[in-house]
Amino acid sequence: MNILIFVLAGIGVALIFGLLRRVSSAKVLRESVRKGSRKVLPLLELVIWVVYAFWGVHVFFRDHIFFDAIVVAMVVILLVSLAWFVLRDFLAGVLIRAEKPFEPGQVMRTSEASGKIMKLGSLSVELLNDDGEVVRIPYARLNRDLIALPPGKEDNLPQHAEVALLPGQNPGEMQKMITNAMLSMPWIVSPPPEVQVVKTPDGQTVLHVIYHTHMRSHARLVEEKLAGVIAGDLTAPGPR
Repeated sequence: MNILIFVLAGIGVALIFGLLRRVSSAKVLRESVRKGSRKVLPLLELVIWVVYAFWGVHVFFRDHIFFDAIVVAMVVILLVSLAWFVLRDFLAGVLIRAEKPFEPGQVMRTSEASGKIMKLGSLSVELLNDDGEVVRIPYARLNRDLIALPPGKEDNLPQHAEVALLPGQNPGEMQKMITNAMLSMPWIVSPPPEVQVVKTPDGQTVLHVIYHTHMRSHARLVEEKLAGVIAGDLTAPGPR
């Protein structure tokens, strides 16, 4: 009977948390509720399963001569597992940063994601990818991955672009807007971009833009964002 109750309880826990995961991802919930659920549910599920495991030991081994030893062994295994779960990323981060000169603003490419380094945390590194999304990669996973770093500043590729202004747009204001937009783009590297107001032979006012990237393909992305700024899409250049 005890075995049946134990098995049914495990199935019930699995079904309940499966249902909670579905509910927490429902579009009808507010974004803040969904984010909070994604943070709380995994921890709550872990706690419940640990309690379930200790309850199972109590059910099946409470009259066993080695019951206390089994409980102590489970506690030790649990603490060691939790410590390793945290320490593996911390230790891997120390080794990786000691071996490779990572720094915020640097471009990094791995098999899982690529983008500009936004933050070097204690347990993970945060990248801003080409879509403006923040990707968090644990150091332990990064330690087993192939990491590609860009060339040094002396190898940065200079790029040029001419942006035609629309009728009625103020050249000075657009010059400032384009400059600010480019400073927030993850594909542009040092030195800072230069935006100059130029008159063409036919009398049209254009912005002559000089900037640097690590890859020529990034120039196309920059020019697409610049076109969005000129067209009035002020959300185009920066991460959402």
